[in-house]
Amino acid sequence: MHANGPRPLTTPPPLTPPRRRVLQAVLDLDGTQVTINNVAQHLGGHANSARQHLDALTALKLLTVSDVASDRPGRRPRGYTLTAMGRQSLGAGRVDETRELADVFASYLVATGNGPREAQEIGRAWGTKRADELTRDHAEQPLDAVIEVLDILGFDPSTVHTEQGDAVILRTCPLLDMAHGSPEFICNIHQGLIDGVLRRIGAREGVQLLPFSEPDGCRMTLKTPVDQPKNRAS
Repeated sequence: MHANGPRPLTTPPPLTPPRRRVLQAVLDLDGTQVTINNVAQHLGGHANSARQHLDALTALKLLTVSDVASDRPGRRPRGYTLTAMGRQSLGAGRVDETRELADVFASYLVATGNGPREAQEIGRAWGTKRADELTRDHAEQPLDAVIEVLDILGFDPSTVHTEQGDAVILRTCPLLDMAHGSPEFICNIHQGLIDGVLRRIGAREGVQLLPFSEPDGCRMTLKTPVDQPKNRAS
């Protein structure tokens, strides 16, 4: 058992279909400072209904609410922002599915004698698919793309600033018990997932996953790709 590393994923509360649609609408609208009218227009519903669901989601700590900056006189509109638990809630239906698939993959790799390289290939295919669901263009900030995907999947990523540059700590893991038992497979699937996201968005940087490297999580750091183009002679 590892002394360091992330904590298990906390399962968010189940949502009714209408509340889940409203929460998904906040994510679709960039996830930050989304107003009641934004949600109502996006879903084609009434503002009062959107307000009720947004306030209920805030009470469940799936959203936070604050005033939106405005140059117009009068009362400022309220803006709703997804929390880490809110993103996890949107991915909660996929966590059990992910666990089941990861268990199948790990069992297959053990039975066939395959190793970390094959695990990473499985993860890359997964990451490529998940990158198609990104809500924003992250070509200029590839690490943000990885953070968005991992956040939805329940890894609770948080950025830290160090002397060596920015890094990301994954503070929860939806497959923690399996990662403890088969780190050579599960952690490499997660490394492949990261690589697949970066490959899909055309990033030149790479990201290295360092499992159980922190007292409270796993560390991700940017790295220079080995296949970075060389300077051409003039």
